[in-house]
Formats: sequence, C-alpha cells, structure tokens
Amino acid sequence: MAAKDQRADVVQDARKAGKDARLAFEFDLKRRLGDQAKILSADDMGGLYEPKRGLFTSIDGKPRMLTFDDILAFKAAVKDIQRMHGQHSKQASGGILVKKVIDLSTPQDRERANKQIHFAVPMRNTAGVVQFQTNAGPNSDVSRHTVMVQFLSYDAALSSGQPAAEAAKLLARGKVKYDCDCNRHTFWFRYIASIGNFNYGRAEDGFPRIRNPKLYGVACKHVIRVMGTLSHAGTFNNFARKMIEHGRKTLGGKQQLMTVKEQQAFIDNAASTRKRARTIKTSEEKRLERAAQPAQQRRAVEAAKVRAANETLRTTHAAKVNKPVPLDKKIKAMMKLGYSEQAARIAITAADNAQG
Repeated sequence: MAAKDQRADVVQDARKAGKDARLAFEFDLKRRLGDQAKILSADDMGGLYEPKRGLFTSIDGKPRMLTFDDILAFKAAVKDIQRMHGQHSKQASGGILVKKVIDLSTPQDRERANKQIHFAVPMRNTAGVVQFQTNAGPNSDVSRHTVMVQFLSYDAALSSGQPAAEAAKLLARGKVKYDCDCNRHTFWFRYIASIGNFNYGRAEDGFPRIRNPKLYGVACKHVIRVMGTLSHAGTFNNFARKMIEHGRKTLGGKQQLMTVKEQQAFIDNAASTRKRARTIKTSEEKRLERAAQPAQQRRAVEAAKVRAANETLRTTHAAKVNKPVPLDKKIKAMMKLGYSEQAARIAITAADNAQG
C-alpha cells in the first residue's frame, strides 16, 4: 500500500488516541496476569522452577521440554544483554540511544519498518513522555499501533539555558525508554527492554522461552519507524522545540495534545523528505554508504596520491627531506618542553643509539 494511503490510519483525535492506548496497555496487563502459569518467571529462573509444570522452549529451533540446562543458558543470555547495556554495574543508568535501537534491531525488523510502516506521528506529550502513533502492517487486524517514548534528557534540555530550538536537539541525541502495544514487542522484546533497563511502562519478568529464547533484537517495526523519525532532524526538531517551549511555560506535567491539523502537517513534512532519507539504516550502513559516495572516493584517491608523493620525496630527496636536526636545536626544543639541558642530552643520546 502506498504511503499516502496510510495517513488516515495514523491521524486521529489525540484524546481518543490516548484512551485507545490506555485500553490496549490495560488489556495487555490483564492478559499477562492471566497467563502467569505459562510464564517462566524471574523466580523460576532463580531456582524455583518445577519440571512437573511441563513448560516448553524452542531454543533448538523446534519446541521441546524445558530443562535446567536451558535455564542456565537463558541466565547467561540475560547477563550478556545486561553487559551490553551496562546493567551489570550498580551505578548503571537506564535508557538506550536512538541510533543504538536501530543498530541492534534485526535486519528483518528493519526491512519491515522500511516497507510496511510509513509514518510515526506524535499525538501527545506529558513531561517528556510522548505517545507516537504508526500505521499497522498489511496483515494486522488493527489499523494503528501506539509507541510510547520517554526522553530521559527532557529535564536537562528544559533547564539547559539554551534557546528552545537548540535545547530540542538534545532530545533525540539523548537516551530513551520505550514501549509498544504490538504483539512483537510484547512477546519478543519487552523482556529484553526490561533487563536492559530501557523499557517504558510495565516491566516483563517472563523469559521469552518460545518466541525469542536467544534474545535477538531489541525493537519491533513500529518502534524502529519511530526511532527513524527521531533520528531525522528535519522531521522531528520542530515538534521537539514545541515540547521544550510547552514545558518551560507550564513548569509541570500538563498534557500537550497535537491537533489533527498538526498531525497532518507533521506527516506532510515527513512525506516531503526524499525516500532515501526516510529509509532507516544502521550506523554501519550509513558509514559504508558515505564511503561509496563519489566525493568520498575522490578524497580517498587524493589522499593516496599525497602519501605516494611524500614517499617519493623522502626517497629521492633524502638529503633535504630527511635533513638531520642539529644537536643544539634538539636540546632547545626539549628544554621548552620542561627538560633540563642534561636530561635532554641523555634522552637524545639514547634515542640516537636506539636508531642505530
């Protein structure tokens, strides 16, 4: 479906969007509490699991009965995730950088975000917690999804003393926490976000033993589209500036709602961006793309020519290029660095002897 056709699935009255989001997250909590007997919980991981419960795992690629060795493997994977996000230290801070969400996402989820999720629109802001709305994928039974993003640098940006436009840039460059109401986030990634301390909303202690036992990835396609929007300054900065202005005026958690007209303007701005710029890429993909550009290639060729010319001069004009520096000049240079004359002579003699 073309991007233009998706706009009606995203734009919505902000109050209605807030109510729908609240109901979706409440439904998720009730469902999770009702599934408690099926969950491999933190207590189970800590040694209380009883084999008679007969839980399964797909860690080998197909379902089989869970063993204590599996639990040990799960605990090792948890520690790997915590180390990756700095959570092995008692002084660890929470959150994750926007670009890191993209870098750590799976190629499959990035591809789905690029092909299926066309827009991410801010609906409301409450003290640096923003509700974004995206269109749903082509096979979804709903038309839209909610992604909640908490900007951890919001308070610092608010109080920075910088003009609102400059302070706003701190938001997307700082760390965030996030949540999504889709099943992919709920059953694959909320646990990872919880143990990595970049989860917003309810924490998840149930290990994804069936859907994601090896703990791959960090974000669903809806979250990735939101992060792509945040990383594109031309699309997000204007809204971020309004967040800062609103916060400085109200000095509290007063809700800031986006009108339908403002949502449409945000989408129009995003849609006007070249498709190449809207495509979500990892840091490494961007680096390789820059290296492949003609200007970068020309600079690399020119640098190689300069290095070759310098080497030729050193070889053919060694007497001039590699002209030895008189001892007295060496001593004066080292004395300017704080050496005594005697210490300078000793260091120079040692260096000359080492060179042969």
